[in-house]
Amino acid sequence: MKLLFSCILFLTTGSLLAQTQQQLDSLERLLPRKKGKEKVQLLNDLTFYYFRADAKKAIAFGSQSLKLAQTLNDETILANTYNDYSMPFLTTGNFQKSVELNTKALEIRTRLKDTSGMISSYAKLGNGHFELGQYKKAQQAYNKAIYFAKILGDENTLLQLYQNSANVLEVSGFIKEALKMQLDVHEIALRTDNKLVQLSNYGNLGSCYQKLKQYEKAREMYLKAIPLARETNQSEQLAMVYQGLGVVERAAGNTDLGLKYYQQAFQLYKRLDSKTGEGIIAVNIGNSFADLKQPDSAAFYLNLGLQLVKDTKSYRQIMNAYRGLSELELSRKNYQKAAEYLVLQNKYQDSVTIFQGNELIADVFGKYELEKNQRALAESKAKNAKNQLYQAIWIGISATLLLLFVIVFLFFRHKRKIAKEELVRTKQEEQYLREKQLNEQKLSISRELHDNVGSQITYLISSIDNLSYMDEENEVLNTKLQDLSNFGRNTMQELRSTIWAMNSEDGSIETLLTRIESIRNKIPLSIEIHTKLDQNHPLKSTELLNLYRIIQEAIQNTLKHAQATCIRITLEEKENRVKLTITDDGKGVQTGNAQGNGLQNMRHRCEQIGGEFQLNTSEKEGTAISCTFVI
Repeated sequence: MKLLFSCILFLTTGSLLAQTQQQLDSLERLLPRKKGKEKVQLLNDLTFYYFRADAKKAIAFGSQSLKLAQTLNDETILANTYNDYSMPFLTTGNFQKSVELNTKALEIRTRLKDTSGMISSYAKLGNGHFELGQYKKAQQAYNKAIYFAKILGDENTLLQLYQNSANVLEVSGFIKEALKMQLDVHEIALRTDNKLVQLSNYGNLGSCYQKLKQYEKAREMYLKAIPLARETNQSEQLAMVYQGLGVVERAAGNTDLGLKYYQQAFQLYKRLDSKTGEGIIAVNIGNSFADLKQPDSAAFYLNLGLQLVKDTKSYRQIMNAYRGLSELELSRKNYQKAAEYLVLQNKYQDSVTIFQGNELIADVFGKYELEKNQRALAESKAKNAKNQLYQAIWIGISATLLLLFVIVFLFFRHKRKIAKEELVRTKQEEQYLREKQLNEQKLSISRELHDNVGSQITYLISSIDNLSYMDEENEVLNTKLQDLSNFGRNTMQELRSTIWAMNSEDGSIETLLTRIESIRNKIPLSIEIHTKLDQNHPLKSTELLNLYRIIQEAIQNTLKHAQATCIRITLEEKENRVKLTITDDGKGVQTGNAQGNGLQNMRHRCEQIGGEFQLNTSEKEGTAISCTFVI
């Protein structure tokens, strides 16, 4: 038994937004102050706002509004009043009254050529005829509404109307055709994020799948509808979902679970004062108790459902209630009572116009498919034409942008090249000025060292030598004086080496080797010099000084600590890097001395020229020191 999962189209004279009770109370307090059209407008709003929550109150407001609207000379207001007044009768199940009021609204709206109003009236007429089992009239009304909705290009309304047409197909036995239409609506509703259409569509899909005995898919559709119904605050639709789940579980043989869903639906309909919903669910609950072999409970709910649906004058639902009672009495073997109910069932069945295979209803799906294909073809052609236009525009834009990009790219590349050259030139000039200043400073310092410190050390050496001649017999004193004299001369030699390095401009490997040769004859060790480099290979003055000091420091360390007999100095080139290596055949450097000042000075000097310093020491193989720097 199916209660229509339809998207009823409401055309009201006021806002469609949900109102709180406090806001409704405020509107009611305004009634005494309003007159004429304003009062009718307010009464119509209240009728609409209350038609689900309190149908009796809505009917009272609608009745009052209609009486006042009939005294005014305004057909638009009168048509809107008939429209709004019909809504609570849909809730209470008085479908005949709803059809009567909407017929009057339609007559006026047709005369006024109010297309939007006509769509609303035709849609509600279709819903009323559907519930009365007058499927041919329902389909005719939906077809009219669809026709005018197409004229207005109202896609959302068309979605709702297609669902209602699919419902007619479904109850008329065209289940697969109805399912196809519902699936098309489902795809569009998801794409447009129309939650209200999605909600009713899930219910309709569930009903189709249930009738095709695809129970898993039916459950899936109904369960997806539950959070949507809660999110959109659609209590009546939620009740329909629970009703649908009850039908699925009962059909699948899970009668206990189906009964629980029916009971949830019944409570919701009762809260909404929907007599139609209560009546249908009561009949379903009665049939479920009959399946569970509980005849007394079944009889109670079937009779309750019969009484409720009789009040609504829904012949289709009355017929279903008598069918349930007939089957119940037959199971009780009360054949006379069963026959009486069967006669009544057939009486109402004759009043229900079920057009199984009727040409009008069967033709609906054919027209829908034809229109769908024509619409798809037209959309495809329009899309292709639009795509071709867009393609031509984009090609033009892309070509222009590409040309502009090339021009801008070339301009900025040229500008960057000039800036780069200017930067290089500026850096070269700055480097030249820095080196010039440095050379001037070095020259000034070397002069000061030579003229002042050098002359003082020379005087000191001469004075010490003279002292040694004054007391030649004192051997201890003469030995000390001789040591001081030698230390002074060594200091003088170091000073001259420093002045040489400071006065030197950029040199070469040959310059460095010449300076190393000057050391060889002054120490009691054998020094071997090996180089695979071109002796004209250039060296900056800073490189000359630091390499010379590293060699000098290494020789001094060997003399003091290594007890070596030979020192080997090697210069070689590897992958655009120069490597200086100094090795000895001594006993190596002790761990405690590994971080002494001499080694720290060598490491520092190597790093000053951007080099990498390494120390390898072994008691058996001696010590190897290397400095590798970029040429």
